[in-house]
Amino acid sequence: MTRTKEFYDFLGKGLTDYGYTSFSAYLNDMFAEKYNADKTFEQMGFPLNPSIPIRPTYEQIEVNVRPYTMAAHVDIDSDGPTKSTDGIALRMGQLPIWKHEFTIGRKELREQMYLADRIGSATPEIIDVAMEQLFVTTDSLLGGNYNTMLYNRHQIVSNGGKLVINSSNSHLGIPLELDFGVPAKNKTTEAWYTKSASNGAITAKAGVDPFKTLKAIKRNAEQKDNAPQGHWEVSKTTWDDLMQLDAFRNAYAVALNPYLVGQSDANIKSYASKLADADVKAYVERIIGAPIVVIDHMGYIEKFDTTAKKMSYVDCPSFVEGVMVYVPDGAIGDTQFGKPIYMETPGARAALYDGGRTLIRQVFNDETMTQTIKSEFTGLCVPNRTRWMYYLTVKGS
Repeated sequence: MTRTKEFYDFLGKGLTDYGYTSFSAYLNDMFAEKYNADKTFEQMGFPLNPSIPIRPTYEQIEVNVRPYTMAAHVDIDSDGPTKSTDGIALRMGQLPIWKHEFTIGRKELREQMYLADRIGSATPEIIDVAMEQLFVTTDSLLGGNYNTMLYNRHQIVSNGGKLVINSSNSHLGIPLELDFGVPAKNKTTEAWYTKSASNGAITAKAGVDPFKTLKAIKRNAEQKDNAPQGHWEVSKTTWDDLMQLDAFRNAYAVALNPYLVGQSDANIKSYASKLADADVKAYVERIIGAPIVVIDHMGYIEKFDTTAKKMSYVDCPSFVEGVMVYVPDGAIGDTQFGKPIYMETPGARAALYDGGRTLIRQVFNDETMTQTIKSEFTGLCVPNRTRWMYYLTVKGS
């Protein structure tokens, strides 16, 4: 007996049985809370841009926090001076496209197809298995999309305002490099330590004053550049290294226990080594007058291991090691998306997610009797406060 595509369309049956009128309704109901685009991107400091243009380009607009400038004294018949505009276009470019996909459990799906063929219909148990596979694969794709954008955000912020995509973080993709234009004067290098490549041992540099440097950068940003209130961002790896430096720990130890003044360095270090990192961090924040946000995020890619002859996961640290970045609080840019372009075809089921920004397609391949879930979106985190982003490289070579 010849079976049609509709006979093996377990997901189509599942959507109906589960009470969903469309694939889009399923996605936006099942993942409404887990992947909340508005909340997620706002927390990143790059809230969603409400515009979703068909032409996928981005526009970087410099934002200016205006002081309350005073009015001018003029005669009764004259107009007052016109205030400057709040933004100026810096640059435009093409939004990058991001894609990945999953083939729904070929072995299990084929077994379910075979069972349905023997029984003559798709049982509720078969439908449940197919819908579970749909949830797991779609969840992995959507989670991967958000991980992609968070990785890109951290790369732009920590890499001097640049997004660099290459073989190290996207070995199957097209290389991409975007520079959002952080002023050269905003970049400072002052090595506080070196780190052994072989064992990770930290060696502190002599004659440096981290407190003085951090306070000076913040003060100059506010007084010379009229920068708004901000905070420091640093990778967890770098912060863990900084917590080994005597410059921070010993200063807190002496402030906490004045009896250590005049004692030997060995006694001070012994006392300081027992202090909690969280307490040292709070002390440093009080002295420099700004919070320190430790970024503990890792991106991952799949890569074929030629030695083990199998796919393996490769860690891609999101935040550049050895650098501290002072950035404004709140929004430092926005996340811009393009409108997905697609066609409804007999061999595919399409759905839109994230308010129409992400395209999810279920494609049925009748030749191999498999179903593939494909994800696609066109988007980018675009910073608009790069002139108020300040970089301090603290790891020496």
